[in-house]
Amino acid sequence: MRRLGRQWGSARSQWLAFIAVGVLSAGAALWLSRTPLTHEASAQKTGRAASSAQQAPAVSKTPTADASMAGALPASLDGSSPPRLPTDGYGHLARTRAVRDFFDYFLTTQNEISAATLDAVVRRQIAAQLDGTSAADEALTVWQRYNAYLKALAQLPDSSPTQSQSQNPGGAKPNFDALQLSLDQRDALGARLMGDWNEPFFGTESQRQHTDLARLRIASDNSLSDAQKAARLAALDAALPPEVRAAHERARQQQAALDAIAQAQKQGGSLDATRAQITQTLGPEAAERVVQMQQADDAWQARYADYASQRAQIDKQDLPPQQHDAQVAQLRQQFFSNPGDAMRAASLDRGSGSPN
Repeated sequence: MRRLGRQWGSARSQWLAFIAVGVLSAGAALWLSRTPLTHEASAQKTGRAASSAQQAPAVSKTPTADASMAGALPASLDGSSPPRLPTDGYGHLARTRAVRDFFDYFLTTQNEISAATLDAVVRRQIAAQLDGTSAADEALTVWQRYNAYLKALAQLPDSSPTQSQSQNPGGAKPNFDALQLSLDQRDALGARLMGDWNEPFFGTESQRQHTDLARLRIASDNSLSDAQKAARLAALDAALPPEVRAAHERARQQQAALDAIAQAQKQGGSLDATRAQITQTLGPEAAERVVQMQQADDAWQARYADYASQRAQIDKQDLPPQQHDAQVAQLRQQFFSNPGDAMRAASLDRGSGSPN
């Protein structure tokens, strides 16, 4: 249980960081501190999809994956449902980011199943949603393009901040020219391999990255005074479309929320301390939202502790794997009827070393 306590403590800070302000957008500094120039094909669970895509062959028309694997979702997706593939109302696939979200959902499993099995799973799920429509064939074509793009992306030279800094004496700052070149290479790759799908898949992300890089150049220019930097940053923001400016503002607010939560936790982490710190930084409404979500998370963790205790009793029975898994799945369903909660519990099970 000590191990679970440590896991929960770490998970809570991450959980609250997200629930305080919703899904995080990357600000310029955060964008640079992670791998900044990769289109994040499976960021939710594996970081860069492209890092494993090197092993994936071009998608064939006839999947050769094991039928039993292709007939069900991989274990890590147990308890969740695939996103819906959007159509335009006339039987064709709608050109929106939601199509990429559908593929990224399955790409999160690429480290646990073979490329052929992944292909078969995606094809089966496309058929389940779109069979009999033109959109089904269109989705398969986009899936092939996306795989080709990810494979080519993985073969580009790495331009991570670590490598870029190593090119500068003392690692004083990243090599912005190298980062710009990497961005341009990815844009060209997307345009060539994704065609008309490049913009809906990567357009917003690419624009944000180019803007963030421009902001970093300004912020790192020692020849500019603070006033000049502020003026140039303001001019850069003013030239952005309204929706992008709104995204940058959300990113700033989100970072402020993260800082406020971290400060509250340093001061003891009590609900009152959290409320007071976030009220001072973001106002009472945001503070109350975080407190409510922390209370809900505490309740969830207590429910998971009860579930884990009963699951441990099943583990001790030394049952055949199939019978054991069935009993754990039934117990999990009793405690977590919501698919998202069930998937979170299953993830904690794996992290704690449970057989299931």
